[in-house]
Amino acid sequence: MSITHLTITPEDVRTSTSESGLRPAWLEEVAAYVQQAAADGATVTLTSKQRMLTPEQVADAMGVSRSTISRKIKAGEIQAVKVGNRNRVPYEEFERFWGKTMGAMGSAPTAAVLASPHSS
Repeated sequence: MSITHLTITPEDVRTSTSESGLRPAWLEEVAAYVQQAAADGATVTLTSKQRMLTPEQVADAMGVSRSTISRKIKAGEIQAVKVGNRNRVPYEEFERFWGKTMGAMGSAPTAAVLASPHSS
């Protein structure tokens, strides 16, 4: 199988239009991907991930305190963006930091691990 992953963004879904009952382009991509995987005998697993994480979500995933993550953001060890007056960590930055600090222990946590009842 030549493609190992497929990313569909919320914008892909929101901006797609289906004309005359045809499936939107993003859904066609998903169907083609799944069909190719099935032909190759591969299993397909669908996951979702947050684009931006709160410092608390990052801390929970890494097993440290929120204040530790806030200090690392302030020190520039973790890049964050301000949303209003709150910090948010892009998921890609979380993966980078995870790989740098926890890389030897395995891959970054899945979306299920990052699911959190906290939504600040």
